[in-house]
Amino acid sequence: MPQCCPLANHAADQEVARRVYPYQEDIERLDSIPGISTRMAEQILAEIGTDIKNQFPSAAHMCSWAGLVPGHNESAGKRKSAKTKKGNKYLRSGLTEAAHSVKG
Repeated sequence: MPQCCPLANHAADQEVARRVYPYQEDIERLDSIPGISTRMAEQILAEIGTDIKNQFPSAAHMCSWAGLVPGHNESAGKRKSAKTKKGNKYLRSGLTEAAHSVKG
């Protein structure tokens, strides 16, 4: 992909680095997860925030909020196809991309 505005990209990178500096420990922890790069860790923090314990009671709640949990559609003991619900499209796409990079 050609770099049409390298100075603008550099300025944006510097601004992101300045804003996430206080959360460097959290970013490094997320970056240690296979499939999660530094940029992805920054995106995750930007989308879910840093006060996760108060925002989401459990990991299941966060996954549901992100739209990564399929719906439960069952009738007469038969499970029907259920798509995942709409959630945070940026977090969902980022985590899906990370999962695909690990899957290989």
